[in-house]
Amino acid sequence: MESSSVALAQSYVKEAQKASKSSWFSKPEWDVAAPYWDRAANSFKTARRYEDAIKCYVSAAEAYVKVNSLYLAGEGYRNAAVLTEKHIEDHTNTVAYYCRASDLFRSQGSAADKAAAMMESAARACEGIDSSRAIQMYENALGIYEAEDRGRVSIPTFKRLTAYLIEKNRLAEAAALQVRLGDVCQQINNRSELAKSYLSAIVLVLAFGDAVEAGKKRDRFGENMAFVRSREGTVANAMVEAYAAGDQDQFDVLARDQTTTSLDAAVARVAARTCIPGARRAQPPAAAPPGGAPIGAPGADTAGDDDDLL
Repeated sequence: MESSSVALAQSYVKEAQKASKSSWFSKPEWDVAAPYWDRAANSFKTARRYEDAIKCYVSAAEAYVKVNSLYLAGEGYRNAAVLTEKHIEDHTNTVAYYCRASDLFRSQGSAADKAAAMMESAARACEGIDSSRAIQMYENALGIYEAEDRGRVSIPTFKRLTAYLIEKNRLAEAAALQVRLGDVCQQINNRSELAKSYLSAIVLVLAFGDAVEAGKKRDRFGENMAFVRSREGTVANAMVEAYAAGDQDQFDVLARDQTTTSLDAAVARVAARTCIPGARRAQPPAAAPPGGAPIGAPGADTAGDDDDLL
């Protein structure tokens, strides 16, 4: 099976090369060459000759560019990126192919969502290697959504970048991103996500210890009556008050509240481990000694004292 696929792929390559050549009497027939490169790539992929398949996908993409078939060119680079990431583990080319696919989908004019998705794929490929570049590529993806007025589609990307920023302990940036998400949700009238994003921003600001900024954000968010009337708004206000009062016990109760635990997992974990500097805690009741209540506690046996008085 593999040998027959390789033979078929090689025959397609010959046809593609033939159509790509120019002479004194003819120009390259890129519209003929591109599909042959694609067929060769698919056959090499079937034969698990991944490096050959990648080269053919790239050749197909460049041939499609020459005939202005930008969407198909983007698909070629996307296919090359997926194979490179999965089978070759070549980080540099993986990112380059995803970025090139994104540019082509964007240039095509009607594939903005795919362009943003390719940029996000590039970001994920960078996560374990170059965090600054990964964050920038996530931002690029969000920029595409925002420029194309695709706020409804951008929400998962906002959440993934928030989780990544939290993982890298960049809480201030994560908080600012949640504010941006809340503003997007306001524009598209998504009240549920707006309430969650604004509460998440409060949690993250308090987590890095800026009670003043948390108060400012609460006041700003308070201008939105949908948030004020929501359970998230109530919890956010109570969190700010508990933090300002140094009441760790009350803050912990709020962190365990279902409203907080239903936030994205990364944010909920931040809330659960937030400690207020210099916080007071309620004193636990004294333990009863064996055989009775603590001395002096209500219900303690004082019969011996009465005997002494007699």
